[in-house]
Amino acid sequence: MSAAQHFAYTIHYALVRANYNRQLLATKKHVGRATFKSYELYNRHGNDVLLEALLIGLDEGDVVVDVGANTGTYTLAAAATEPTAEVVAIEPNADVVSQLRANIEVNDFGDRVDLLDCGLGGTDGTREFHLSSYDELGSFSPDHASAWEARVVDTETVSVRRLDSLVEDGTVSPPDHLKIDVEGFGLNVLRGSKTVLREHRPTVYFELHDARGSHDEAVAKSLLRDVGYNLVPVREGWVCEPPSKTETVQSV
Repeated sequence: MSAAQHFAYTIHYALVRANYNRQLLATKKHVGRATFKSYELYNRHGNDVLLEALLIGLDEGDVVVDVGANTGTYTLAAAATEPTAEVVAIEPNADVVSQLRANIEVNDFGDRVDLLDCGLGGTDGTREFHLSSYDELGSFSPDHASAWEARVVDTETVSVRRLDSLVEDGTVSPPDHLKIDVEGFGLNVLRGSKTVLREHRPTVYFELHDARGSHDEAVAKSLLRDVGYNLVPVREGWVCEPPSKTETVQSV
């Protein structure tokens, strides 16, 4: 990345933060047949193939779990597309959670979206989360939080849950759609979701990130295939189609 590009990114994120902090301007965004408002300065994910696939497959009463919700493009688009859907937005970055909450409120989606301010992983507990100078790159992986000339600006301890635990204790309903975009931590999310994948068969929308440090999400392909999923490569990652819910798949 050139110095000019880095400067442009820095200015962009400063303006975005100011817009959220003062809640100055929430403009209409469009994704597929969905229209909603957000305080983002541009139509983020407006041409996102994974998001379009989710919206095409979304039916009445479906449960959508948005892991790594960030400021909520997937969450807002799903809630706007299907008002009867139950959308669960999961985001561990406290600053970003406040931005996500502002977007939920400006759309009056409080009755459609449940917001959980935690991370998902392979175990229940706590973990160090690395805040990035580029807000959307915040990650449990410091190497991903400092990608694209960004830098780690702070580290905080956050709660981490397994999706299996959240479903088992009734905090989250069994999902029909599971979106995972967690900046290099996707394999960990899948490891904590094996029971959900085997028993409830959600369609998985997995955003693949470059291998950095100790994180290589390419291994996630084997896990998904071991529980019987078919992976359809798209520009941003994989749409992972489940087998029949009645099909028995060997545990991994």
